[in-house]
Amino acid sequence: MTSLFDLVTQQVGKGIALALVALLSAAVYVIGRVVWREIRRFGCFLYSRHRTLSAVARTTTKDGTREGNGVWIAQPIEQPDDYKSNFHGAKVLAIANLKGGVGKTTLAANIGAFLSHDQRWNKRVLLIDLDFQGSLSSMVLPEDERWLPPAGQDSLASRMISGDLDAGLLVSCAKPTQHQPRLKIITAHYDLAQADNRLLIEWLLKCRNRAEKSVRRALGDLLYGKLFKRYDVRYNLADVLHSDAVREAFDLVIIDCPPRLTTGTIQALCASSHLLVPTILDRPSAEAVLRFCEQVEGLKSANICPHLKVLGAVGSKYRDGLNAENGASARIADRLREMKVGYGMLPNILFFPQTVELVRDATDGIAYFVMANNDSGKKARTAIEALSTYIAQHIGLPPDPASHTPFVSTQQVNAK
Repeated sequence: MTSLFDLVTQQVGKGIALALVALLSAAVYVIGRVVWREIRRFGCFLYSRHRTLSAVARTTTKDGTREGNGVWIAQPIEQPDDYKSNFHGAKVLAIANLKGGVGKTTLAANIGAFLSHDQRWNKRVLLIDLDFQGSLSSMVLPEDERWLPPAGQDSLASRMISGDLDAGLLVSCAKPTQHQPRLKIITAHYDLAQADNRLLIEWLLKCRNRAEKSVRRALGDLLYGKLFKRYDVRYNLADVLHSDAVREAFDLVIIDCPPRLTTGTIQALCASSHLLVPTILDRPSAEAVLRFCEQVEGLKSANICPHLKVLGAVGSKYRDGLNAENGASARIADRLREMKVGYGMLPNILFFPQTVELVRDATDGIAYFVMANNDSGKKARTAIEALSTYIAQHIGLPPDPASHTPFVSTQQVNAK
Protein backbone atom coordinates (compact mmCIF):
# COMPACT_ATOMS: atom_id res chain seq x y z
CA MET A 1 0.00 0.00 0.00
CA THR A 2 1.46 3.32 -1.08
CA SER A 3 1.81 5.89 1.70
CA LEU A 4 0.91 9.55 1.40
CA PHE A 5 4.59 10.46 1.65
CA ASP A 6 5.45 8.09 -1.23
CA LEU A 7 2.70 9.57 -3.41
CA VAL A 8 3.91 13.10 -2.72
CA THR A 9 7.49 12.02 -3.38
CA GLN A 10 6.52 10.53 -6.72
CA GLN A 11 4.79 13.73 -7.77
CA VAL A 12 7.13 16.49 -6.55
CA GLY A 13 10.36 14.83 -5.61
CA LYS A 14 11.85 13.68 -2.30
CA GLY A 15 13.52 17.00 -1.35
CA ILE A 16 10.39 19.03 -1.79
CA ALA A 17 8.38 16.41 0.08
CA LEU A 18 10.72 16.59 3.06
CA ALA A 19 10.44 20.36 3.05
CA LEU A 20 6.67 20.16 3.04
CA VAL A 21 6.71 17.70 5.94
CA ALA A 22 9.05 19.97 7.90
CA LEU A 23 6.83 22.97 7.17
CA LEU A 24 3.72 21.04 8.19
CA SER A 25 5.43 19.88 11.41
CA ALA A 26 6.44 23.43 12.24
CA ALA A 27 2.90 24.65 11.64
CA VAL A 28 1.48 21.93 13.87
CA TYR A 29 4.02 22.85 16.57
CA VAL A 30 3.19 26.55 16.41
CA ILE A 31 -0.54 25.91 16.41
CA GLY A 32 -0.12 23.49 19.32
CA ARG A 33 1.84 26.10 21.30
CA VAL A 34 -0.82 28.72 20.63
CA VAL A 35 -3.62 26.37 21.63
CA TRP A 36 -1.78 25.26 24.79
CA ARG A 37 -1.09 28.89 25.71
CA GLU A 38 -4.77 29.74 25.36
CA ILE A 39 -5.76 26.70 27.42
CA ARG A 40 -3.36 27.81 30.16
CA ARG A 41 -4.72 31.34 30.00
CA PHE A 42 -8.26 30.05 30.35
CA GLY A 43 -7.21 27.85 33.27
CA CYS A 44 -5.42 30.80 34.86
CA PHE A 45 -8.55 32.91 34.42
CA LEU A 46 -10.74 30.28 36.12
CA TYR A 47 -8.27 29.82 38.99
CA SER A 48 -7.66 33.52 39.61
CA ARG A 49 -11.37 34.31 39.35
CA HIS A 50 -12.21 31.63 41.89
CA ARG A 51 -9.40 32.77 44.20
CA THR A 52 -10.43 36.43 44.00
CA LEU A 53 -14.11 35.79 44.61
CA SER A 54 -13.31 33.43 47.48
CA ALA A 55 -11.08 36.05 49.09
CA VAL A 56 -13.82 38.69 49.13
CA ALA A 57 -16.82 36.38 49.59
CA ARG A 58 -19.42 36.70 52.32
CA THR A 59 -19.99 33.76 54.64
CA THR A 60 -23.26 32.09 55.53
CA THR A 61 -23.93 30.88 59.05
CA LYS A 62 -27.01 29.70 60.91
CA ASP A 63 -27.54 33.31 61.99
CA GLY A 64 -27.52 34.62 58.43
CA THR A 65 -25.05 36.07 55.94
CA ARG A 66 -22.16 38.23 57.03
CA GLU A 67 -18.95 39.65 55.62
CA GLY A 68 -15.96 37.31 55.49
CA ASN A 69 -12.77 37.46 57.50
CA GLY A 70 -10.98 39.66 54.99
CA VAL A 71 -8.98 39.42 51.81
CA TRP A 72 -5.62 39.54 53.57
CA ILE A 73 -5.90 36.06 55.09
CA ALA A 74 -6.28 34.49 51.64
CA GLN A 75 -4.41 31.24 51.06
CA PRO A 76 -1.83 30.10 50.15
CA ILE A 77 0.65 31.93 52.38
CA GLU A 78 4.13 32.08 50.87
CA GLN A 79 6.45 33.59 53.47
CA PRO A 80 10.05 34.49 52.59
CA ASP A 81 12.86 32.08 53.29
CA ASP A 82 14.09 32.27 56.91
CA TYR A 83 11.13 34.51 57.74
CA LYS A 84 10.98 33.44 61.39
CA SER A 85 14.72 33.54 62.03
CA ASN A 86 15.00 37.02 60.51
CA PHE A 87 12.81 38.41 63.27
CA HIS A 88 15.47 37.71 65.88
CA GLY A 89 17.57 40.59 64.61
CA ALA A 90 14.83 42.79 63.17
CA LYS A 91 14.13 46.12 64.86
CA VAL A 92 11.15 47.42 62.94
CA LEU A 93 8.36 49.35 64.67
CA ALA A 94 4.98 49.83 62.99
CA ILE A 95 2.79 52.62 64.36
CA ALA A 96 -0.75 51.86 63.27
CA ASN A 97 -4.42 52.32 64.00
CA LEU A 98 -7.26 52.19 61.47
CA LYS A 99 -8.68 55.44 62.87
CA GLY A 100 -7.29 58.71 61.59
CA GLY A 101 -6.20 61.71 63.62
CA VAL A 102 -4.89 59.74 66.60
CA GLY A 103 -1.26 60.91 66.42
CA LYS A 104 0.47 58.16 64.43
CA THR A 105 2.56 60.56 62.36
CA THR A 106 3.43 62.74 65.36
CA LEU A 107 4.64 59.76 67.34
CA ALA A 108 6.63 58.27 64.46
CA ALA A 109 8.43 61.53 63.70
CA ASN A 110 9.23 62.49 67.29
CA ILE A 111 10.33 59.03 68.45
CA GLY A 112 12.65 58.84 65.46
CA ALA A 113 13.93 62.37 66.09
CA PHE A 114 14.70 61.68 69.75
CA LEU A 115 16.49 58.36 69.25
CA SER A 116 18.60 59.72 66.39
CA HIS A 117 19.44 63.13 67.89
CA ASP A 118 19.75 62.61 71.63
CA GLN A 119 23.42 62.06 72.50
CA ARG A 120 22.54 59.19 74.82
CA TRP A 121 21.25 57.22 71.82
CA ASN A 122 22.75 58.42 68.51
CA LYS A 123 20.78 55.83 66.56
CA ARG A 124 20.49 55.61 62.78
CA VAL A 125 16.73 55.68 62.23
CA LEU A 126 14.79 55.14 59.02
CA LEU A 127 11.26 56.52 58.85
CA ILE A 128 8.90 55.03 56.25
CA ASP A 129 5.81 56.97 55.19
CA LEU A 130 3.06 54.62 53.98
CA ASP A 131 0.21 57.16 53.85
CA PHE A 132 -0.41 58.56 50.36
CA GLN A 133 -1.18 61.99 51.88
CA GLY A 134 2.52 62.25 52.70
CA SER A 135 2.03 63.92 56.10
CA LEU A 136 5.18 62.36 57.57
CA SER A 137 7.16 63.26 54.45
CA SER A 138 6.04 66.89 54.70
CA MET A 139 6.79 67.00 58.42
CA VAL A 140 10.28 65.54 58.11
CA LEU A 141 11.24 67.57 55.03
CA PRO A 142 9.17 70.78 55.44
CA GLU A 143 11.50 73.13 53.57
CA ASP A 144 12.54 70.80 50.77
CA GLU A 145 10.06 69.90 48.03
CA ARG A 146 12.66 67.87 46.17
CA TRP A 147 11.26 64.78 47.88
CA LEU A 148 8.18 65.04 45.65
CA PRO A 149 8.42 62.49 42.81
CA PRO A 150 9.19 64.04 39.40
CA ALA A 151 6.35 64.18 36.90
CA GLY A 152 5.65 60.73 35.50
CA GLN A 153 7.53 58.89 38.27
CA ASP A 154 6.32 57.04 41.35
CA SER A 155 7.21 57.91 44.93
CA LEU A 156 9.78 55.89 46.86
CA ALA A 157 7.04 54.27 48.95
CA SER A 158 5.19 53.03 45.84
CA ARG A 159 8.36 51.53 44.42
CA MET A 160 9.21 49.96 47.76
CA ILE A 161 5.92 48.14 48.36
CA SER A 162 5.89 47.09 44.69
CA GLY A 163 9.17 45.24 45.15
CA ASP A 164 10.99 47.60 42.76
CA LEU A 165 13.34 49.00 45.41
CA ASP A 166 15.92 46.44 46.53
CA ALA A 167 17.73 46.80 49.85
CA GLY A 168 20.79 48.58 48.49
CA LEU A 169 18.71 51.04 46.49
CA LEU A 170 16.43 51.70 49.46
CA VAL A 171 19.41 52.60 51.63
CA SER A 172 20.84 54.95 49.02
CA CYS A 173 17.47 56.59 48.21
CA ALA A 174 16.48 57.32 51.84
CA LYS A 175 16.50 61.11 52.30
CA PRO A 176 18.24 62.64 55.36
CA THR A 177 16.43 65.21 57.47
CA GLN A 178 17.63 68.78 57.76
CA HIS A 179 18.20 68.71 61.52
CA GLN A 180 19.73 65.26 61.89
CA PRO A 181 21.46 63.27 59.09
CA ARG A 182 21.12 60.07 61.15
CA LEU A 183 17.34 60.36 60.67
CA LYS A 184 16.26 59.46 57.13
CA ILE A 185 12.94 58.85 55.40
CA ILE A 186 11.33 56.95 52.54
CA THR A 187 8.74 59.39 51.24
CA ALA A 188 5.20 58.83 49.95
CA HIS A 189 2.87 60.72 47.64
CA TYR A 190 -0.59 60.30 46.13
CA ASP A 191 0.52 57.68 43.60
CA LEU A 192 0.80 55.31 46.59
CA ALA A 193 -3.01 54.97 46.67
CA GLN A 194 -2.99 53.54 43.15
CA ALA A 195 -0.06 51.26 44.00
CA ASP A 196 -1.94 49.87 47.01
CA ASN A 197 -4.95 49.00 44.82
CA ARG A 198 -2.90 47.68 41.90
CA LEU A 199 -0.82 45.34 44.04
CA LEU A 200 -3.90 43.87 45.71
CA ILE A 201 -5.59 43.14 42.38
CA GLU A 202 -2.43 41.77 40.76
CA TRP A 203 -1.83 39.50 43.73
CA LEU A 204 -5.37 38.11 43.74
CA LEU A 205 -5.41 37.54 39.98
CA LYS A 206 -1.90 36.16 39.70
CA CYS A 207 -1.79 32.39 39.20
CA ARG A 208 1.74 31.82 37.97
CA ASN A 209 4.95 31.40 39.89
CA ARG A 210 7.55 34.13 39.93
CA ALA A 211 9.99 33.50 37.06
CA GLU A 212 13.56 32.74 37.98
CA LYS A 213 16.26 34.95 36.50
CA SER A 214 18.74 32.14 35.88
CA VAL A 215 18.74 28.41 35.15
CA ARG A 216 21.17 27.86 38.02
CA ARG A 217 18.81 29.55 40.49
CA ALA A 218 15.84 27.61 39.13
CA LEU A 219 17.66 24.29 39.49
CA GLY A 220 18.66 25.19 43.05
CA ASP A 221 15.10 26.13 43.95
CA LEU A 222 13.84 22.91 42.39
CA LEU A 223 16.30 20.93 44.48
CA TYR A 224 15.14 22.61 47.70
CA GLY A 225 11.45 22.53 46.80
CA LYS A 226 11.13 26.27 46.30
CA LEU A 227 10.56 26.44 42.56
CA PHE A 228 6.78 26.35 42.84
CA LYS A 229 6.44 29.01 45.55
CA ARG A 230 4.07 31.71 44.43
CA TYR A 231 4.58 35.46 44.68
CA ASP A 232 3.04 36.86 47.89
CA VAL A 233 2.65 40.64 47.96
CA ARG A 234 2.21 40.63 51.75
CA TYR A 235 5.96 40.10 52.27
CA ASN A 236 7.50 42.58 49.81
CA LEU A 237 8.50 44.92 52.64
CA ALA A 238 9.80 42.07 54.82
CA ASP A 239 12.10 40.96 51.98
CA VAL A 240 13.74 44.39 51.99
CA LEU A 241 13.74 45.41 55.65
CA HIS A 242 15.05 42.06 56.90
CA SER A 243 18.02 42.21 54.53
CA ASP A 244 21.61 42.58 55.74
CA ALA A 245 22.00 45.86 53.84
CA VAL A 246 19.16 47.58 55.72
CA ARG A 247 20.20 46.15 59.10
CA GLU A 248 23.75 47.39 58.60
CA ALA A 249 22.58 50.86 57.54
CA PHE A 250 19.94 51.48 60.25
CA ASP A 251 19.56 50.64 63.93
CA LEU A 252 15.79 51.10 63.86
CA VAL A 253 13.04 51.35 61.23
CA ILE A 254 9.77 53.14 62.11
CA ILE A 255 6.78 52.75 59.78
CA ASP A 256 3.96 55.31 59.83
CA CYS A 257 0.91 53.37 58.63
CA PRO A 258 -2.22 54.91 57.09
CA PRO A 259 -5.63 54.72 58.79
CA ARG A 260 -6.65 51.99 56.34
CA LEU A 261 -5.90 48.29 55.95
CA THR A 262 -4.06 48.81 52.67
CA THR A 263 -1.49 46.66 50.94
CA GLY A 264 1.18 48.84 52.52
CA THR A 265 -0.29 48.40 56.00
CA ILE A 266 -0.35 44.61 55.64
CA GLN A 267 3.24 44.67 54.40
CA ALA A 268 4.21 46.78 57.41
CA LEU A 269 2.59 44.34 59.87
CA CYS A 270 4.33 41.40 58.17
CA ALA A 271 7.71 43.16 58.20
CA SER A 272 7.59 44.67 61.69
CA SER A 273 8.95 43.08 64.82
CA HIS A 274 6.80 45.33 67.04
CA LEU A 275 3.56 47.32 66.83
CA LEU A 276 2.45 50.42 68.73
CA VAL A 277 -1.22 51.49 68.64
CA PRO A 278 -1.78 55.19 69.43
CA THR A 279 -5.27 56.40 70.31
CA ILE A 280 -7.20 59.43 71.45
CA LEU A 281 -8.97 58.65 74.68
CA ASP A 282 -12.63 58.98 73.77
CA ARG A 283 -15.35 56.37 73.22
CA PRO A 284 -15.22 56.15 69.37
CA SER A 285 -11.42 55.93 69.39
CA ALA A 286 -11.45 53.33 72.15
CA GLU A 287 -13.78 51.16 70.07
CA ALA A 288 -11.49 51.59 67.03
CA VAL A 289 -8.50 50.38 69.06
CA LEU A 290 -10.32 47.23 70.11
CA ARG A 291 -11.49 46.44 66.57
CA PHE A 292 -7.99 46.97 65.20
CA CYS A 293 -6.44 44.75 67.86
CA GLU A 294 -8.96 42.04 66.97
CA GLN A 295 -7.90 42.29 63.32
CA VAL A 296 -4.23 42.09 64.25
CA GLU A 297 -4.86 39.00 66.38
CA GLY A 298 -6.79 37.47 63.48
CA LEU A 299 -3.85 38.05 61.15
CA LYS A 300 -1.46 36.54 63.66
CA SER A 301 -3.69 33.50 64.19
CA ALA A 302 -3.94 33.00 60.43
CA ASN A 303 -0.12 32.85 60.26
CA ILE A 304 0.10 36.06 58.21
CA CYS A 305 2.28 37.93 60.74
CA PRO A 306 2.68 35.35 63.54
CA HIS A 307 5.86 36.84 65.00
CA LEU A 308 4.61 40.41 65.44
CA LYS A 309 4.80 41.63 69.05
CA VAL A 310 2.28 44.27 70.10
CA LEU A 311 3.68 46.75 72.62
CA GLY A 312 0.19 47.99 73.48
CA ALA A 313 -2.00 51.05 73.06
CA VAL A 314 -0.75 54.49 74.05
CA GLY A 315 -2.78 57.63 74.64
CA SER A 316 -2.09 60.69 72.52
CA LYS A 317 -3.34 64.27 72.85
CA TYR A 318 -3.82 63.35 76.51
CA ARG A 319 -5.13 65.86 79.05
CA ASP A 320 -4.30 64.63 82.51
CA GLY A 321 -7.08 64.62 85.06
CA LEU A 322 -10.07 64.37 82.73
CA ASN A 323 -12.46 61.66 83.95
CA ALA A 324 -13.68 60.89 80.42
CA GLU A 325 -10.17 60.18 79.15
CA ASN A 326 -9.23 58.13 82.20
CA GLY A 327 -12.46 56.18 81.75
CA ALA A 328 -11.69 55.46 78.08
CA SER A 329 -8.18 54.32 79.01
CA ALA A 330 -9.55 51.98 81.67
CA ARG A 331 -12.17 50.62 79.25
CA ILE A 332 -9.51 49.78 76.65
CA ALA A 333 -7.33 48.14 79.30
CA ASP A 334 -10.24 46.05 80.61
CA ARG A 335 -11.34 44.89 77.18
CA LEU A 336 -7.82 43.95 76.11
CA ARG A 337 -7.44 42.03 79.36
CA GLU A 338 -10.65 40.17 78.60
CA MET A 339 -9.35 39.35 75.11
CA LYS A 340 -6.25 37.75 76.71
CA VAL A 341 -3.95 39.13 74.04
CA GLY A 342 -0.98 39.67 76.36
CA TYR A 343 -0.84 43.47 76.08
CA GLY A 344 -2.94 46.44 77.11
CA MET A 345 -2.74 50.19 77.70
CA LEU A 346 0.71 51.54 78.38
CA PRO A 347 1.18 53.49 81.63
CA ASN A 348 -0.15 57.07 81.69
CA ILE A 349 3.36 58.44 82.12
CA LEU A 350 4.06 57.34 78.52
CA PHE A 351 1.07 59.14 76.99
CA PHE A 352 1.68 62.04 74.60
CA PRO A 353 0.13 65.20 76.09
CA GLN A 354 -2.24 67.62 74.41
CA THR A 355 0.03 70.61 73.89
CA VAL A 356 0.55 73.18 71.17
CA GLU A 357 4.20 72.14 71.03
CA LEU A 358 3.21 68.76 69.59
CA VAL A 359 -0.03 69.62 67.80
CA ARG A 360 1.32 71.82 65.05
CA ASP A 361 1.16 72.07 61.28
CA ALA A 362 3.29 69.50 59.45
CA THR A 363 5.05 72.26 57.52
CA ASP A 364 6.57 73.51 60.79
CA GLY A 365 8.75 70.40 60.92
CA ILE A 366 9.23 67.74 63.58
CA ALA A 367 8.17 69.15 66.94
CA TYR A 368 11.13 67.69 68.82
CA PHE A 369 13.54 69.79 66.76
CA VAL A 370 11.63 73.11 66.76
CA MET A 371 9.60 73.27 70.00
CA ALA A 372 10.20 76.10 72.44
CA ASN A 373 12.10 75.61 75.66
CA ASN A 374 9.15 76.69 77.83
CA ASP A 375 7.09 74.67 80.30
CA SER A 376 4.90 73.27 77.54
CA GLY A 377 7.94 72.33 75.48
CA LYS A 378 9.65 70.68 78.43
CA LYS A 379 6.52 68.64 79.13
CA ALA A 380 6.41 67.48 75.52
CA ARG A 381 10.10 66.59 75.49
CA THR A 382 9.71 64.58 78.69
CA ALA A 383 6.86 62.62 77.12
CA ILE A 384 8.87 61.95 73.94
CA GLU A 385 11.86 60.78 75.97
CA ALA A 386 9.78 58.49 78.22
CA LEU A 387 7.92 56.74 75.41
CA SER A 388 10.99 56.47 73.16
CA THR A 389 13.03 54.93 75.97
CA TYR A 390 10.26 52.46 76.77
CA ILE A 391 10.00 51.42 73.13
CA ALA A 392 13.76 51.10 72.71
CA GLN A 393 13.99 48.85 75.75
CA HIS A 394 11.26 46.51 74.51
CA ILE A 395 12.65 46.34 70.99
CA GLY A 396 16.13 45.60 72.35
CA LEU A 397 17.78 48.82 71.23
CA PRO A 398 20.57 49.75 73.67
CA PRO A 399 21.77 53.31 74.35
CA ASP A 400 25.02 54.53 72.88
CA PRO A 401 27.76 52.77 74.93
CA ALA A 402 29.72 56.01 75.07
CA SER A 403 26.90 57.78 76.91
CA HIS A 404 26.90 55.42 79.94
CA THR A 405 23.16 56.10 80.29
CA PRO A 406 21.25 53.34 82.13
CA PHE A 407 17.88 52.07 80.95
CA VAL A 408 14.69 53.09 82.67
CA SER A 409 13.32 49.62 83.37
CA THR A 410 9.79 48.55 82.61
CA GLN A 411 9.21 48.00 86.31
CA GLN A 412 10.30 51.55 87.10
CA VAL A 413 8.00 53.00 84.46
CA ASN A 414 5.04 50.92 85.59
CA ALA A 415 5.69 51.90 89.22
CA LYS A 416 5.28 55.55 88.28
